[in-house]
Amino acid sequence: MCYRPRMTTTTSTPAERSYDPIHKASMAFEREGDGLWVTTWLESGGHLPEHFHPTLTETWEVLDGTAGVKVEGTWRELTAADGPVLVEPYVHHELRNTSDGTALLRCWVTPPGRLEAFLTESAQAAREGLYNEQNMPTSLRGVAWVSEFALRFRDETVMCSPPPTLQKVLLPLAARLTRRYRA
Repeated sequence: MCYRPRMTTTTSTPAERSYDPIHKASMAFEREGDGLWVTTWLESGGHLPEHFHPTLTETWEVLDGTAGVKVEGTWRELTAADGPVLVEPYVHHELRNTSDGTALLRCWVTPPGRLEAFLTESAQAAREGLYNEQNMPTSLRGVAWVSEFALRFRDETVMCSPPPTLQKVLLPLAARLTRRYRA
C-alpha cells in the first residue's frame, strides 16, 4: 500500500523540526512501518522547488491552508478537502504555499530511503547560506557542498534546477575540482 492515512499528525516542537530559511519550510519526520511521514510547515511565500525521485513514491496532502502543487508541469490548488495527491517515481513536482499564513502539509514516502537525511542536510546548508533559491551555490564552499550532496543523493532525489542533464556533466567535475574546499 502506497499511502497509509491516519488520524494523528506529527506535533513536533520547533526544536524537533528542521528549518530551511531559503525555502521557508520546517519539516518533522516520523518513521512508521515501511514508510516515512514528512510533516511540512510552509511559511507565507514558502516553496519546495521542482524535483523528482527515481525510487521514492510520495503522497502529499494539505492539512491546513492552501498549497499550489505542480505535477508534471500543471499547477493546481489544494486544500484539506481535496485529499491526497500521489506522486510516482520520476514525476516532476513542486509545492508552494498559496495561503496568507502558514500552510501545513503531510507526505507519506515509500520506501523512506534517505529522504530525511537529504532534507535535514539541505536545510542545514540553507541555514549556512551555501546555496540560493535557484539551488545554485553562493561560494566556492557552496560549489563543493552542492556537487558532493547532489551526487550522493541523486539515486533518490534530483533537483530540476539546474537541469538534470547539465548536472550530469557539471557535478562530477565540480566535485573533483573542489575537494579541498569541503568543510
